[in-house]
Amino acid sequence: MSTPDPNIRISNAEREAIIGRLQSATEEGRLELDEFAERSQKVYEAKTYAEVERLLTDLPEETGALSVPGVPRPSARVPDLELAPSFSSVKREGGWTVPSRIVAKPKYGSVKLDCRHAEFSSRDVVLEVGLAFSSVEVVLPRGASAVDDGVQLHGGSMHNGCHDSGGPSIRVSGNNWFGSVKIRYERRFLWWRW
Repeated sequence: MSTPDPNIRISNAEREAIIGRLQSATEEGRLELDEFAERSQKVYEAKTYAEVERLLTDLPEETGALSVPGVPRPSARVPDLELAPSFSSVKREGGWTVPSRIVAKPKYGSVKLDCRHAEFSSRDVVLEVGLAFSSVEVVLPRGASAVDDGVQLHGGSMHNGCHDSGGPSIRVSGNNWFGSVKIRYERRFLWWRW
């Protein structure tokens, strides 16, 4: 399982997930109530992953592992995703699972992969495109990144606006015949997000 950089600051949602793991360990009898209270207090005081990881080292994997948000355990093998719409569009959004390999080959159509609320099965995702007068748009959560790994342009365009680090990374390769590949983060305008 991939673990986050120990120097990265921990979020409130991650703190709550770790408190939930400690609570499960207490319910299983692995921790006494006073140990749970002490560790919970330290989780709320923690600023980085390193501080929290020490609180979970003596717990078994299924109860005490520090989970990386958006990256499930590697034991859950997610099959490759192949999308090839013709004269139509395909969209994945919400709480779907992003596999380690995606093949998007629309012809006169479009593919939109909204990964803002998705679970990533791997920290490294390969996106192979084969566009013919079509488009592929990927919306990534903050912290994720994308790398142009050799998209061959034949009259098309490739725009990558995702260069953060620390989260999952998507490597894009393939062919683009008069199509458009766009990788971006969520847009915000007042209360409206898309």
